[in-house]
Amino acid sequence: MFTRLIGLALGIAAFASPVSAMEFSTVTTPEGLRIVSGVGPIVEGDTGRLAVALRSADRDAFGNKRLTLNSTGGDVRAAIEMVKVMDQEKVTTIVGPKAECASACAQVLFLSGVHRFVLDGGRLGLHSCRKAKKGAKSAYCNDLIAQNALAHGTGYASIMAFMQFTDPTSMRWFDSEEADCWGFTRWPPGIDRGSKTGDVPPCILKPPQSTGVKGDASPPAR
Repeated sequence: MFTRLIGLALGIAAFASPVSAMEFSTVTTPEGLRIVSGVGPIVEGDTGRLAVALRSADRDAFGNKRLTLNSTGGDVRAAIEMVKVMDQEKVTTIVGPKAECASACAQVLFLSGVHRFVLDGGRLGLHSCRKAKKGAKSAYCNDLIAQNALAHGTGYASIMAFMQFTDPTSMRWFDSEEADCWGFTRWPPGIDRGSKTGDVPPCILKPPQSTGVKGDASPPAR
């Protein structure tokens, strides 16, 4: 039933991107709502293309524009700049079925949505920031991401549990239910899933024996 929240149907517009950048397109749901799809790595210059794409999007019943994400991550600084546009436009972030949102996509873009949710079949990938050339953990980058997450309603314990205690070269993957359990999602009102702002997520109160699924990390979040 949750897939009806996005129901991607017909692409009606695409916004030109350079090679190896996030590609934005406007798609229409079966209910006639125009939303934005973002696919590909996050690079410098994506902020302007996102702003143009969001102009064509409709507002949902909660007054937000919707952005679906399918990305391995990329440049953290570029992602933070994109968040400024998202905040101005009031954007809901969605990871759809068979989509993956990892690294800067998950830890910056996804966590900055007014409402944010992972539909069944989609997944989030989190890991510690690493310095692009040295491969070591970047405390500054981790703190920058944590502060942005806190400002958008994700608890410090939720985000730092994986950024601080995972290796930069390994990814922790979370399916829809796990993303809810760890407090990464904020479902729209009327949907009884996930944590609400101020709640302590269930997996923080009682961590499961298996913490996500390990996998290779995406390219460095610079």
